[in-house]
Amino acid sequence: MATTGRSPQPLVFPLCFFSFTLILVLGQREVPSALVSLSNVTDQFALLSFKSLVTKDPYNVLSNWNSNISFCNWNGVSCSRGSQRVVALNLSGKALEGTLSPYISNLSFLQVLDLTNDSFHGHLPIDFSLLPQLENLSIRKNNFEGLIPQTLSHCQGLQILSARDNQFHGSIPEFQGSFLELNLINLYGNKLTGTIPVTFANLSNLEHLNIGENHIHGNIPFELGSITQLTFFNVEMNNLTGTLPDSLFNLSGLLTLSFMTNQLTGHLPKDVGRFLPNLQILAMSDNNFDGPFPPFISNATSLQTISAGHNKFSGPIPLELGSLTQLRRLYLYNNMLTNVPGNRELSILASFTNCRLLEEVHLSQNPLNGILPASVGNLTTTLWKLHLSSNLIEGTIPMALANLTKLISLDLSSNKIKGSIPPNIGSMNRLQALGLSGNALEGLIPDSLYHLVSMYVFYIKHNMLIGSISSSISNLTSLQVLDLSSNNLSSTLPPGLCELKDLLELYLQDNSFTGHLPLGFGNLAMTGNIDISANKLSGELPASLSKLQMLEYLNLSRNTFDGHIPEQLDHMVNIKSIDLSYNKLSGEIPKSLEKLQHIQVLDLSFNLLEGEIPGGGKFANLSAGSFLGNYALCGAPKFHVPVCSDGAKKHNNVNMLRVYIFLASGGFALVFIVWMLIVVLKYRKRGLEKHDQEVETFHGITLPMITYKMLSQATNNFSDANFLGSGSFGSVYKGMLMDGTTVAVKVLNLPSDGASKSFVIECNAMCQIRHRNLLRVITSCSSADFKALVLQYMPIGSLEVCLHSGCHHLNLFQRLGIMIDVACALEYLHHGCWETIVHCDLKPSNVLLDENMTAHVGDFGIAKMLVGHKSSTLTSTLGTTGYIAP
Repeated sequence: MATTGRSPQPLVFPLCFFSFTLILVLGQREVPSALVSLSNVTDQFALLSFKSLVTKDPYNVLSNWNSNISFCNWNGVSCSRGSQRVVALNLSGKALEGTLSPYISNLSFLQVLDLTNDSFHGHLPIDFSLLPQLENLSIRKNNFEGLIPQTLSHCQGLQILSARDNQFHGSIPEFQGSFLELNLINLYGNKLTGTIPVTFANLSNLEHLNIGENHIHGNIPFELGSITQLTFFNVEMNNLTGTLPDSLFNLSGLLTLSFMTNQLTGHLPKDVGRFLPNLQILAMSDNNFDGPFPPFISNATSLQTISAGHNKFSGPIPLELGSLTQLRRLYLYNNMLTNVPGNRELSILASFTNCRLLEEVHLSQNPLNGILPASVGNLTTTLWKLHLSSNLIEGTIPMALANLTKLISLDLSSNKIKGSIPPNIGSMNRLQALGLSGNALEGLIPDSLYHLVSMYVFYIKHNMLIGSISSSISNLTSLQVLDLSSNNLSSTLPPGLCELKDLLELYLQDNSFTGHLPLGFGNLAMTGNIDISANKLSGELPASLSKLQMLEYLNLSRNTFDGHIPEQLDHMVNIKSIDLSYNKLSGEIPKSLEKLQHIQVLDLSFNLLEGEIPGGGKFANLSAGSFLGNYALCGAPKFHVPVCSDGAKKHNNVNMLRVYIFLASGGFALVFIVWMLIVVLKYRKRGLEKHDQEVETFHGITLPMITYKMLSQATNNFSDANFLGSGSFGSVYKGMLMDGTTVAVKVLNLPSDGASKSFVIECNAMCQIRHRNLLRVITSCSSADFKALVLQYMPIGSLEVCLHSGCHHLNLFQRLGIMIDVACALEYLHHGCWETIVHCDLKPSNVLLDENMTAHVGDFGIAKMLVGHKSSTLTSTLGTTGYIAP
């Protein structure tokens, strides 16, 4: 009985008691027939108990299991001729579902139990000690779990144990005693642990041992080399360690030897293959074998498959492999194998011309050097896979390669191949996957390539191809992945690209494509990834993008798209990432984008967008980086943009202002000019007279000291909540000093070019002067790695915010007042100061407004100071890029 728990006891004692009663009642003459009848009842009861636990019978296999028919005639049941006892229960492939009845143990004459390819689950509740005649236990491809019952050791006549593809755990049963008949053990695909039992060596007739895809650890026992009848040995996909025992390579009857995907180490024996004349499959990929790949493996002349990828084999690939005339599959990828020294051509390919049955060659990810020989075209036409990627192959692609007309998958990516793509490549009309990426190919994409109508994967990125994509690309109706990125392709995108209805991934980034996106772009209904960034595309984004409902990643950044973002993009219900940065998109961000439920990345930075940043939906998870470089945006403080009112009010205010200005501009123009003349003349006259009253020079003034710690406390550790904006060389934060004074703290970015000079200039310029229209410095903080100015706080903010955010409605008189304030400030800087000071970076963001709407000019980090008759330049020109004040 299984050790995982006690199951209901079979009806052994009740049946014995019933038998004894029959003997007393009927007498000795009736005993044999009575016992036979009783045994039949026992078998029938066990079968009915089995049926009672079957919960699904889709093919009605058990429909005739009833009292109207002898159980020996029930579907799947076989009985012995004389005693009419059940000897076989075969219900394989009937899709039965349920648990297994423990009363199966009462079928004491049972020889075959075959439930292959059903859906039974739960533990295996059979007491095999009651089934001494069992020969075949086949329960593979079910969902049994728990331990494999140790009572199997009582079934000394067992020949077949097949329990693969279940959920058994625990260790493999120890087959103690003499299991002379056992020839097949298949426990593949379970969750078995422990080590490989050494007692397997006692199974002298064992032919098939398959314990792959479990969690077995430890070494492969040397003793297994004594199982001389073994033809199939598979321990792949476990956690085995150590080296391979040499004894395994003496099993001359082996046909299959697989220990791939373990942690085995060491060298292969030099004479491997010498005693394996019948070996057909040698699988050892995904281990840690090292040393040379032994040339004597060619002694195993029956080899059809050699799988040795993902190891650490080194040295040249032995040319002796070319003598294996039965070879069909060769996998040596991801090793450190090289070409034969001194050979200019890749000699291993030339040696394969004798392998007329060859189907697959996978030599990728090795330091193989040399050029592709023209003789590659002489390889057998049975070859359908040739993978040579990530090597050091040089030269050009030989025209003869197109002779391999049965080739389905060709991968030459990541080599040093140059020249052009052969124009006759179109003759490989069965080609489905083509990889030429990461080489130095140049020239045009040949027209014949567009005749490969079976192509579904085409990688040709990172080359130097020129020209355009032909409109004939619409012929590639099976195409699923197209990657032409990082070339020098140009011209417009052909409309035929939109006819690839099965396309899943499209990568055209880093080229020089021009023109608009095709109007039919929305026809790519199955596409999940699109990247056309870093090109020269222009025009408006087509509304048909909204039809891409399977799209997850869209990157159209670094082009020159203009116009508005289509409102309909919210129809892309599966989109996770949208990158539209570095374009010329304008207008507002559609509020409909709040409906995108799966969006994780939305990059709209460096465009010409305006208005309010939506705050609902996934926008709550976005950061300020998504909206950088759009100076007319407003929204939540966390986006580092001004706070704004609702969009409707903003538009109404702007429209009303435009009308008002249009009607009133003529009448007020004259008033403004007269007023300006009066004020300027007035201030110019008073400038020199009241110089001493308005100016406090730096001489004799001692600025109050302030430390970094005090500034950190004042700004709440420079938090985002206190962030006001960024200037030429730093960021500005709102703070409150210990005495309750509200200030603006400008922190310089020291890595910026000229930041330290900017600090010195601002200290020496702004601290020396006082004027009602100039931003006053309160103090400064300076150390080796931190510099900051503490400035007078302007509660209204900058003129730029007031002009563009819609938060403040400036009437005409306020605008005129601001202009006068700025003019007065400049007049003072140019003519009223003890030194001539040229601002050089006057712009709305450098004009700040106090609570009385009085303008104050600030930011002298880009100033140009001229002494005397402009003969001495004290500062360099550091104005806004692309702008020098007149």
